[in-house]
Parts: sequence; C-alpha cells; structure tokens
Amino acid sequence: MIQPSRFRSLLLFASFALPFVAEPLLPGSLQAEEKKIEFPAASQHSVVKQRVGLTDVEIDYSRPNKNDREIFGGLVPYGRLWRTGANAVTKIRFSHPVTLGGKEIPAGEYALFTIPTADEWTIIISKDARVQSAADYKQENDAARITAQPETIPVAIETFTIELGDVKGASATLNFLWDKTRVSVKLTTSDVEQVQAQLDAVISSGTPLDPRTAYQAAAFYYDNNKDMNQAARWIDQALEKNPNAYFMHYKKAQIQLKLGNKKEAIASAQKAIDILKKDKAPDESAIRNAQQIIDSSK
Repeated sequence: MIQPSRFRSLLLFASFALPFVAEPLLPGSLQAEEKKIEFPAASQHSVVKQRVGLTDVEIDYSRPNKNDREIFGGLVPYGRLWRTGANAVTKIRFSHPVTLGGKEIPAGEYALFTIPTADEWTIIISKDARVQSAADYKQENDAARITAQPETIPVAIETFTIELGDVKGASATLNFLWDKTRVSVKLTTSDVEQVQAQLDAVISSGTPLDPRTAYQAAAFYYDNNKDMNQAARWIDQALEKNPNAYFMHYKKAQIQLKLGNKKEAIASAQKAIDILKKDKAPDESAIRNAQQIIDSSK
C-alpha cells in the first residue's frame, strides 16, 4: 500500500512531467520553427528570350563573374568541354528550325556546350537536353558542332553573357562574351521564305489584302529587299483606307526612295510630317526620320 506522503510526491512529479512528455505530440507546438534563409547565388540564373523572324529562341544559363581571375586558359581550361556557364548545363530552345553557323538544327530543346581554345571555339548543340553535367556528355548525341573564332574586345566583361544581337528580319547573332573575349555565331531562320511563299500565293491569286496586311507586306518587301514595285502597290492599297496614317506615308517615302523616285519620296515624307504636326504632342523622332528622307532626296 502506497503511503499518503509517497502518493502526494508521485502526483506532484506527474504534474510537472506530463507537459514535457506530451508537448511534441500537441498540434501547434510552442517550439519555434527554424526560419529558412535564402542567399543570392554567386552565379545568377538568367533566361534570354528573343524572337528572330517568327522563331522564338530561349537560352537558360547561369552567369559567373570574373572576380579578378584569369578566365580562358585559366578558370575555363583550353581544350576541355565547358558547360558554358555555372551551376548547371546551359540549355537552348528553338520554336522552329534554325541554321546556326551554317548547320541546320530542328526545332526543340538542346544542351549547349563549348570547347574553347585560344584560336577557335567549338560550339556543341546536344540532343540530350536532360544531361546534368559535362561528365554526362556523349558526342553521339550531338545535333551539330560549329566552329567560331574568338575575338578580343577592348573592354573586359565582368559577368559571363550570352546574347542575341543584330536581330534583323529572320537573322541574328548569337554572342558569347566574358572578360575580353567575344565569340559570335550567325543564326538564321527560314521564316522569310515561308512568308514569301504565302505572299507569292496571294499575288498569283490576285486576292486583295486587307489594309493592315497590305502595309505589313509592303514593309516586309522593303525590309528584305524584295520587289519594290509590288511593295509600292501594297502601300498604296493600305493608304486607300488609312489616308491619315503618318507611318504609312513614311513607309511609302522609304519605298519610293529605294525605287529612285526622289521627288515622290519627298512629297510622301512631307505628308507624314504634316500629319504628325497636327497632333497636340507630335512625335519629334518620327518627324526627324521623315525629314532625313527629304534631306537625303534633295
């Protein structure tokens, strides 16, 4: 039989012990949760998106910094496969087929590797877009290998950069820049040919275009050095329904100037300026552009 004094001691012990035993089982524990701290990456993640013609190009990579280090031939050894960035293998996507450095590449997602040397870079487009590291790379999965010559630039680029520049019509230049090195590869699409085929069908059928499409067709012909007489017919068709569209008069002036019709180009450019000046806040840049046509035609 438990003595009364012993029984009171057991009750007292239980009153203190039970909360500590039960605490981890209670919902909403008083125990403070460890707060997750997020730190900025040393090499920041970047996604480059650019439309070239009608093709969307996307590059997913990480951007290491120079940090006073020797880059090519040092941090990035010559003659060895490089994932072309930091943290993970660089990925590149094309929504339509492209030609890169003269090599045809189907639409899709690819891994992008490079092998830099002092005199030549090899740019590798791998069909294995799921590859996780350079160690997993297999040459048998190559979609294309392209060679390009590195160029020395006067100003050091601190952060590794992949960009698409010189975007004109259906072409662009894929650039790799870091430290004082730039490597450039020409990228083209077949979008001009596809649009041309559609416009050829329109011309053959004699089907008139709506004013907006007629203006776009005229601009397309002008930008791609196609038949300027056909471009002139389309721009006139567009202006029939939009006589106060200054940008259409400006495009007409450009087409007329390319045809060698300077007097008519001056008249069209002046018409664009007159329309612009009627606005309460005229677009001064557009006025200057039209005035340049007038000045160059005198």
